[in-house]
Amino acid sequence: MNITEIAEKLLKDSESIENDVIAIRRILHENPELPFQETNTSRLIEEKLRSLGIQTRRLSTTVIGLIDSGKPGKTVALRVQISALPITEKTNLQFSSKIPGIMHACGHDANVAMLLGAAQLLVKNKDLLSGKVKLIFQAGEEEDLGAKEVISNNELDDVDYVFGLHVSPFIPSGFFATRKGALMPSSSNFKIRVKGLGGHVSSPHSTLDPIFISAQIVNLLHGLTSRIVNPLDGFTLSITSIHSGTKSNIIPDEAVMEGTVRGFDVFTIEKVKSKIKSLVDSLCKSFNADCEVTFSDNCPPLINYPEITSRAMDILSNLRRPIVEIEPVMLADDFSRYLQLKPGCYIFIGTRNLEKGCIYPTHSPMFKLDEDILKYGSAALALLAISFSKEESTFK
Repeated sequence: MNITEIAEKLLKDSESIENDVIAIRRILHENPELPFQETNTSRLIEEKLRSLGIQTRRLSTTVIGLIDSGKPGKTVALRVQISALPITEKTNLQFSSKIPGIMHACGHDANVAMLLGAAQLLVKNKDLLSGKVKLIFQAGEEEDLGAKEVISNNELDDVDYVFGLHVSPFIPSGFFATRKGALMPSSSNFKIRVKGLGGHVSSPHSTLDPIFISAQIVNLLHGLTSRIVNPLDGFTLSITSIHSGTKSNIIPDEAVMEGTVRGFDVFTIEKVKSKIKSLVDSLCKSFNADCEVTFSDNCPPLINYPEITSRAMDILSNLRRPIVEIEPVMLADDFSRYLQLKPGCYIFIGTRNLEKGCIYPTHSPMFKLDEDILKYGSAALALLAISFSKEESTFK
């Protein structure tokens, strides 16, 4: 069979399992779990894979599945994320989250369902496959820890190519989108702890109010993007969490804020991190308060291999869906760590559908996705695995 015929068969087979894939996605959506707490999610994934005769193993809550064709060829890894977010869902869907304060607001439930669908397609069409396919259902992507765990356990050592697929509410439903080269920036999370002196609100002058000091820090750091760092050194900085205090008439001892800084140039990120620390230290000293500023490791920028990305786009065009090359996006994903070690690329599948109300961004409590795209995602992952597993597929 040629590539067009293989794609047509995978599409037809994907349509036949579409209801099962949607059902899996809805079960996951109703039962979201936070990073490294995905015990039920991992168990469901293992059960589905084993029912197909696929070998599985665990790394904490990450699940690895292996399909061996028994024929010579490449080893292709397909990776999705499995974790949910600490967000209270407001979609009013019939299958909304049953877990208070936790929601699949990033579409990882759909990503898991698509890869499980692809597993079914690959088992059914094993005769079209060469080599092996490694299925990586990864925990902890939001914390930039999951990929590190997979890599430290040598799960990429035998891999020749690696591909990631993620839903996107910014791309029209059913479109595939990616980019040759730099797709996502480097990212680092930070935590600022302001240590003041609490007391009664009746005598604020006898305290060191950490909330007041934190407000000054927020304004100061937001000025980094336009007044302190060269505007040509493109980056984003957001403070996304501030916690302090217990009661309206008590000035607290401490305030803690968290945020993230992102940019495509690693040197710029390091410069911004240094500026954050020096500015916060200086400001807190001016109020006679103490502070701690800590940063996570830099998640590296996500750089797609140009030749493989071009080839993947050609392959996916056989699924009769639009393929678009997009500008870089300021998202971050620890899939970038895989691409530092192995050739491959990261691809989005669009889920934006105005008629269905699928218009809200990821990480929104209103986030919804168009489930009609799931069959295309499953077929796409299976088609990439089959195509790149062939011995003659060689890229450097």
